[in-house]
Amino acid sequence: MSRIAEWLKKAENLARGHSKQADRVLDRAEEFAKERTGHKYDDQISKGADAVQQRYGGGQPGQQQGHQQPGQPAGQETQEERERRMPPQG
Repeated sequence: MSRIAEWLKKAENLARGHSKQADRVLDRAEEFAKERTGHKYDDQISKGADAVQQRYGGGQPGQQQGHQQPGQPAGQETQEERERRMPPQG
């Protein structure tokens, strides 16, 4: 097994053991990537983030950022999504 494969396996195991923290990091990375690409590739970025979360067992189906919730206007994030991506105050 190559070193990169070993590192990836260790990262996956770490994410499995700390899925809530991994979800927060992934959500921030997803939002960063969307902003840096001018929201041109939002669908592809969301699909990639979903695939990563499925790999380590994180996320809640239909709750990831980038997915419209029933009754939520298109393009608006929920309060929960804002709280996840914002650093703690104080």
